[in-house]
Amino acid sequence: MLGPDQEAIKRLLTETVEQLAQEDKTFNRAKLVFTESDERCGLTAELDGIKKEGVPLPLELDLLEDAQTGAGPRAQLKEALRLYFRRVMGQR
Repeated sequence: MLGPDQEAIKRLLTETVEQLAQEDKTFNRAKLVFTESDERCGLTAELDGIKKEGVPLPLELDLLEDAQTGAGPRAQLKEALRLYFRRVMGQR
């Protein structure tokens, strides 16, 4: 069972990925794996069954927490995910 902080981060990531799918129209289905240890987090993705990037996207826990309430950090997170998803799809 997820705690309130983990649930908020999950919701933030889900909403952001859904926005990217709608805006960029480069994938329809995303499978994400999010890992957390200390103050660092990692995210790996498979988009429409494609995973051409084996290295997880490093994310700072502070950024994820700030992105829940701030537009600037949310835009940073969104752009980091967008660039990572391009690598996952093999679009460097």
